[in-house]
Amino acid sequence: MVLFAMTLFVLSHVVIARSGIKPALIARLGERGYLMLYSLLSLLLLAWVVLAVLQSQPVTLWIAPDAAYPFALLVSLAAFVLLGAGALTPNPLSVSFRKQGFDPTCPGLVGWLRHPVIWGLSLWGLAHVPANGTWPSLALFGGSALFGLVGTWTTERRIRKRLGAGQWQQLTSGRGHFDQRALVGGGLGLLAWAGLLLLHPVLFGRDPLGRVLALFG
Repeated sequence: MVLFAMTLFVLSHVVIARSGIKPALIARLGERGYLMLYSLLSLLLLAWVVLAVLQSQPVTLWIAPDAAYPFALLVSLAAFVLLGAGALTPNPLSVSFRKQGFDPTCPGLVGWLRHPVIWGLSLWGLAHVPANGTWPSLALFGGSALFGLVGTWTTERRIRKRLGAGQWQQLTSGRGHFDQRALVGGGLGLLAWAGLLLLHPVLFGRDPLGRVLALFG
């Protein structure tokens, strides 16, 4: 069930991005409506994958070392900050919740990281790998990290080809900086990270914050 759910999750992104479904939905719903629908579908499918992992019979592959828990907290924090900042930063070059309002001479976070949302998802998966040495947890978290890395490469290649060398150079020539939208988005990501960390024992049956406090207490 886990592999089936993950396969459907991956295929939903690949098929929508590489077929006529995306432009048809944008034409019917508008850019904002399409992004809301796409985000909802992604969240529902991801929730299905997580639920399948929680209900599966785990097979131990390794015992998580103590360092895995502070590693998970720090890397997942970076992941949520990137997700929040990337969500509010206009970005026509990658997966983004905002396409309009991008200024290539003042690109904000995009001048440093063209794919902050995808990098955030990759870091989220990577953060959980050392502390989850079981199958199928490894399929979920390792697969998410790998999917993000591959997604960065394929997205860059696809959009560069669509825009052409001249327009791509024009849109990627600006220097990166932190602007207000990135700071607000990063702050919201930090709040989401803290909230999920506190709810982690209730939602997933594990208390990574408690493990870290016990290590340094």
